[in-house]
Amino acid sequence: MESVFDLENVVEEKERVEILTRELVATKSVNGTSGEIDLVEKLEEILRSFKVFKQHPDWVWTQKIKGDQLGRKNIFAFLGKKNEQKTVLYHSHFDTVGIEDFGSVKEHALDSDYLENYFANYDGDDEIQEDAKTGDWLFGRGALDMKSGDAVNIANLLYFSEHPEEQTGNLLFMGNCVEENDHSGVIAALDELKRLQEEWGLKYSVAINTDFISPKYAGDEKKYIYYGAAGKTLTCFYIKGIETHVGNTYAGIDSTLIASHINSLINNNPEFVEDIPGEEILPSSCLMLRDQKDFYNVQTAKVTEMYFNTFTYKKPVFEIIEQLERAVKEECAKLLEKTIKRENGFLEKLDFPNVNNTRKLSVYSFEEYLNHLSDLGIDYHELINGFVSENQNLDKRNAGFKLIDYLDRQVNDNEAKVVLFLAPPFCPHNSISKDSKVYQELENVLQENAGKIDFTLKQFFPYLSDSSYLMIDESSQEINKMKSNFPLVDQLYPLPYDKMRELNIPAVDIGVYGKGAHTWKERVYKPYSFEILPTLIRKFTQKVWQS
Repeated sequence: MESVFDLENVVEEKERVEILTRELVATKSVNGTSGEIDLVEKLEEILRSFKVFKQHPDWVWTQKIKGDQLGRKNIFAFLGKKNEQKTVLYHSHFDTVGIEDFGSVKEHALDSDYLENYFANYDGDDEIQEDAKTGDWLFGRGALDMKSGDAVNIANLLYFSEHPEEQTGNLLFMGNCVEENDHSGVIAALDELKRLQEEWGLKYSVAINTDFISPKYAGDEKKYIYYGAAGKTLTCFYIKGIETHVGNTYAGIDSTLIASHINSLINNNPEFVEDIPGEEILPSSCLMLRDQKDFYNVQTAKVTEMYFNTFTYKKPVFEIIEQLERAVKEECAKLLEKTIKRENGFLEKLDFPNVNNTRKLSVYSFEEYLNHLSDLGIDYHELINGFVSENQNLDKRNAGFKLIDYLDRQVNDNEAKVVLFLAPPFCPHNSISKDSKVYQELENVLQENAGKIDFTLKQFFPYLSDSSYLMIDESSQEINKMKSNFPLVDQLYPLPYDKMRELNIPAVDIGVYGKGAHTWKERVYKPYSFEILPTLIRKFTQKVWQS
């Protein structure tokens, strides 16, 4: 193949996209490492090799993420005129998850050719072996999520630079770092998007994300196109029991038992999902559950911590919190009743008298817990300020747990309790109305290009996406209600909600197609992703410009 820097001499578009994808996959950019910097430098080098950006070097630039200890950056490239023309935003992220899951072939995780040959001779999975033998799939960490998506956006940028007669509006390419955990890349990019809007007079018509799509079941050949982004919150439970010696086990309430009941209640339970016909609405799933004992002893665990990934779609987050709190209160009441019944059964077998059981198991939202402290005469404001000054470098996911534990130690009661709260990241949900021009243009272009491709429109991109931060459906009042149950939110995860509302960029996902994202079997399907998809995106872009 040609060198990536001779891309303009490559005639076939599918070859261009493949060359770019391979080059990007070969550059390691695992989230949270300096590889993210290496990749943004690679992207800048590629873009600056294009004739148009040699003529206009100021049309390519990077943006440092303020306060980022690694010095990570976003990258932008502009094509058009700095005036009131409609602007289409092509956006994608370039960080990846790690490579440990590649096991014995870890050292080849970025070598697409090696992996293709490896899987062609792999007996552990018939499907991937068959895929590898066809030559239609490109393997490697990031091949699907989502360096092929970066490649498609860059190839289309190059295409329009070579065919200016087909460009009747502005194009802005945005590549973001830090998507795979805290989304701090795109959050920082909102400032840059706002600056361009004000200084260059850009009018953002739509954002096109090329994040991956996958089959939903065996034999599924549909290509899913999304006109909105699901949201996400990290739903956390601080669980304090009443510790006791295992030789007197009925005298306490084991925090791990409480956690087990909450996990059984919430984890993958469809009763707590929204009812949106035709949409892939996913339940909460537990991402962490651990007691806080740091050494072995024969005392039951006093404190257990757990959190869930909870997707949001249309319902405001504060309503989800209220729903979960009601359900957990009911579950904990049943658990307490069962615990007392078991203890009395134990005592009866020994002919011991029943005890006067005064144990409680209280359930609070974070806001309710603070009010509870206030009712006890405790100045929680002063305590929170003290906690913050003493704990400057806590992990974002742990800070809320440590704060509640700190506050509870000041009470020093013997009350079992559950405190429900939120922790970073928080991804707002958003979607586009079917009455909007963007939706109608998207529907039209899919109908015009259907042919042998079964395109299926869905409202909410089912995975997590940087598109969540380009507009927001929840009102200021709803967000404030959510923030009241988000400890230290302004320090841990301050989001520019007003800026999201001012930008209000409708986002669609027209993504590369493949299988195995976030696994060592990750692969992108070349015939669709490298041939059909770039043209589809260009046609939609042109419709937006012309509307």
